[in-house]
Amino acid sequence: MAKMVLIEAHPLLRLGLWQILSKLDDVWEIEGMGLADISKADGAHAGADLLIYGLPVDTDEAWTALGEIQRVLSPKRILLLTDVMPLPMPVQGLPGASVYGCLMKTASVEILEAAIRLVMAGGQCFPSEQALQAPATPSCALPARDGEDASSKGAMPISAGAQLLQITPRQYEVLVLLARGYPIKTVSRMLNISVATAKTHACTLYQRLHVKNKGEAVYAALQRGATLEWHEPSNRDADAGHMYGRKVG
Repeated sequence: MAKMVLIEAHPLLRLGLWQILSKLDDVWEIEGMGLADISKADGAHAGADLLIYGLPVDTDEAWTALGEIQRVLSPKRILLLTDVMPLPMPVQGLPGASVYGCLMKTASVEILEAAIRLVMAGGQCFPSEQALQAPATPSCALPARDGEDASSKGAMPISAGAQLLQITPRQYEVLVLLARGYPIKTVSRMLNISVATAKTHACTLYQRLHVKNKGEAVYAALQRGATLEWHEPSNRDADAGHMYGRKVG
């Protein structure tokens, strides 16, 4: 069984990527971790056939962590995922010889899968020189942590997130809760809707995002710039039973 390690600081993006990777036809043993976990990694993570590394926006942190990854984990191949192009360091200047490719984090599921197969076959997958001339804007925003004031982080309102993804506000709420790892029964209870209705919303939003499951939906939403934050309901939303499923009357 081939071994894959996924390192991504963004917890929701890591979850989405992990679920997408777990659906590949190949049989993979997949381990996911954040940057803070690298120093705690054990032998089970070392010598992976493929390591997928989501580069942090901070340039110094990105390359320092890459060096630590190579020293501690010694992966056979590394595929980089980045928020911006061109890379702050030239591709030919990347430390170590095990970096086989680089993709935007906004790449489609199909492109990601194709890149993995190419790299595993011994090929390389780097952006063309022409593509490197067009910088891209980061599309993934770190969600507010529990207890943080989401408004202070430029949080995206439910209505704005729904409009961005071209789904309904209720479907967006379902996606936010699914992204947090809640099962559909819990989602239905928190939104005060039936399980059948929650499933219908989930299936409809999958269709509108052109994805097959929760992991791909989270990945697609982050690609498009949705932040999938957790919002305390406003008084109006609370009266309508939004987000926490508070019963009316």
